[in-house]
Amino acid sequence: MEKTNVLEECMNAYKYAVEVVQKNSPLSRDLTQSCAEVCRSCANECLKLGESRSGRTYKMCLDYAELCEEIEQDIQEDPGRLRKLV
Repeated sequence: MEKTNVLEECMNAYKYAVEVVQKNSPLSRDLTQSCAEVCRSCANECLKLGESRSGRTYKMCLDYAELCEEIEQDIQEDPGRLRKLV
């Protein structure tokens, strides 16, 4: 159950980052960075809960972190295009 809660936290962080970008917030870049940090922290929490580095929940948390990082990268490259995609 704890791993499920950790994964839900990652999902919520990612959804919030997408929402902020869609609203064209001036804080988009900072929030997508924070999203990635939250997700990486959640992945580390999975390890503390006994998950292995090859475990599904651990990998999913890292996937969410990478998605947040992709959004951040897209903001830097072309903010207008990103808002249309998300």
